[in-house]
Amino acid sequence: MILQVALDLTDIEQAISIAEKAAKGGAHWLEVGTPLIKKEGMRAVELLKRRFPDRKIVADLKTMDTGALEVEMAARHGADVVSILGVADDKTIKDAVDVARRYGIRIMVDLIGVRDKVKRAKELERMGIHYILVHTGIDEQAQGKTPLEDLEKVVKAVSIPVAVAGGLNLKTIPKVIELGATIIIVGGAITKSKNPEETTRKIIDLFWGEYMETIRKAMKDILDHVSGVADSLKLEHVRGFVDSMIGANKIFIYGAGRSGLVGKAFAMRLMHLDFNVYVVGETITPAFETGDLLIAISGSGETTSIVDAAKIAKKEGGKVVAITSYANSTLGQIADVVVEIPGRTKDNIPTDYIARQMLIKYKWKAPMGTLFEDSTMVFLDGITALLMATFQKTEKDMKRKHATLE
Repeated sequence: MILQVALDLTDIEQAISIAEKAAKGGAHWLEVGTPLIKKEGMRAVELLKRRFPDRKIVADLKTMDTGALEVEMAARHGADVVSILGVADDKTIKDAVDVARRYGIRIMVDLIGVRDKVKRAKELERMGIHYILVHTGIDEQAQGKTPLEDLEKVVKAVSIPVAVAGGLNLKTIPKVIELGATIIIVGGAITKSKNPEETTRKIIDLFWGEYMETIRKAMKDILDHVSGVADSLKLEHVRGFVDSMIGANKIFIYGAGRSGLVGKAFAMRLMHLDFNVYVVGETITPAFETGDLLIAISGSGETTSIVDAAKIAKKEGGKVVAITSYANSTLGQIADVVVEIPGRTKDNIPTDYIARQMLIKYKWKAPMGTLFEDSTMVFLDGITALLMATFQKTEKDMKRKHATLE
């Protein structure tokens, strides 16, 4: 969750003073409220950004027309996020999104005044806006309205982060956290507090209960997955992998992105065990020849560079071991040995996956290929343990080959 403090004041000095206390208390984003912008203009945005360069500055313009013009003005004065009204014309919003993309900032659309909030939220998501704000205004609050009911519906309807505002305080914030809000906007509860820093800190403490639960749940999910992978390993596949390594003249390891980092970690261990090992892509990597082995790591089994390398290895008379989630992938079909490591790879992740994780709506807390990569890392550590036993190598033996120039 993100705590955004709404500085709905008219005095810039007072706003900066409260912002300083809120920042010390742990506030993530600082909002230059609409009254403050109307009183001080874009100067208020610029002053806040200069004073707090390490915080996101939200310009609550509530733009209704000329979206491109107003977003550009705010961006040039240091705004990181600009608010547009959801009741604005579609062109106004699309123009705002286009300009925001050009300046590298974000658009938050405020649903205040929108009758069918769920329908409009879906439309806005398709337009490419970054955040949706479920906002119960002060006048609506005076009539006893709250954002809770609308928040729950909107969170379920869209996959982008949802912000919430409207009379939130220490008592109501736990509920909006429970309903899935990503950005929690607090105004008067902090700005009118006798001790804004302490109040901010108490709100952040509420967040941390959820943060720790998320971390623990993610760790346990990953551990459960790795345990399942260990139980599902097939003896003939692991045996084929190890036999290929022992019989190889040279071992080449290749993976892209995080899989490449896992491969490098394994290569280091093989070097400690006196294997003739190289990482593909390094400047000192020699030619691949007959009798050599390529260990290719790709969750999807379709990574172009990895597949191409496997084809070359086979053409040169070598062997290929594929570590992948899909034995029937292109890489799997090329390989002599396939070690199947189940995982959630990039190919079966929706494009809005990261936003969905922010909303904590789905079981999978590990982004993109993490489950495959974590499982592969642990599996290869297991292989290292086996090789240590096979060649009667101790940790003391391996340390003799550990880098000494670091």
